[in-house]
Amino acid sequence: SAGYFEALSTQYLQIEPSKRRYQMFQSPVFHLKNYHRQPAPVVAGTVFTAMQELSMLADTNAVRFPYSTYSLSMQLARDVGGWDPEWIAEDYHMGIKCFLMTLGRSSVESVMLATMNYVPEEDDSWWGTCMARWTQVKRHALGFSDFSYYFMMLPLVFAYVTNPAVNKNNQGGFAAFWRLLFSGTTLLVRLVNVHVLVGVLSTYGLLELVLKLLLKLASMKDNWTEFLFSTVGFLPSIMMAGATFCTVGLTIMFFKVYKLLEDRVEGEPYIKSPAAHWIKLLLSVIGTSPIYFLMLAYAIWCAALHVLTRSSFEYHVAPKPSANGKSNAKEPAASFNPFIEKSG
Repeated sequence: SAGYFEALSTQYLQIEPSKRRYQMFQSPVFHLKNYHRQPAPVVAGTVFTAMQELSMLADTNAVRFPYSTYSLSMQLARDVGGWDPEWIAEDYHMGIKCFLMTLGRSSVESVMLATMNYVPEEDDSWWGTCMARWTQVKRHALGFSDFSYYFMMLPLVFAYVTNPAVNKNNQGGFAAFWRLLFSGTTLLVRLVNVHVLVGVLSTYGLLELVLKLLLKLASMKDNWTEFLFSTVGFLPSIMMAGATFCTVGLTIMFFKVYKLLEDRVEGEPYIKSPAAHWIKLLLSVIGTSPIYFLMLAYAIWCAALHVLTRSSFEYHVAPKPSANGKSNAKEPAASFNPFIEKSG
């Protein structure tokens, strides 16, 4: 976005000097650069991702993670030992690492200037673009491994802050660790919301059927299972009505954002009328979001299983359009092993 680095420098200088070293900065990211060429299932993901990140940056009480195009000072990067290339979710991982290495002092400040990005795309192929987005979803889902990083680092942080030599440098010792531990629960809640809840809620219907079957098998001839589900059966209907209402509001807000950034979007919309364009957007989101969230849940469940059973796994990087308008070729599978120590 034009003026980003000027705004970034201004915000950095406005922060109290003693706190600047702990600050990270994040602008809202919108995957709208090739919005007019995105298939309906991909548009659903674009809408939900954009509005989720924007809402987090607009809420001063939200738990924020750096996302894709974040900024931080060189001093902070050096203080925490730089980036960890072994961990695939580089942005979220760096946010967690800075939080742990600074004993909870680091935070993410919003820079409210839009950053435009591409969604993975295959040249002139509806299905190819969907599969490229699926490749990206599977890679992003591997961020589930940051749960293991967080709990793996806690004993090391505890050993560091309780070291007598470190306490001489006024690091806070045991009290600092407890403050980190309690404040760190907010990060865990955010990770649970991003990974676990999406995987569970998206498969709620299937899990309900499995639970009902297990209860019937356990109760045998008793009819209390039917009574239980008939009594609480209205709750899913209420959730569905609420979700529909929120989806309509979400598409309205997204469409307003799109109109603000329309001059930075490649190509022209197929539908010129704003009202008809919004109706098409609404129908696309309502019609394809169940598929999107089911596939997202499947990717998250697979990622969780891989983290539980494997020490390393492979992933592909999805192709994105290059400067000449052609999609970059898909890179070969990369190996990801977060538990290998790098020497030197």
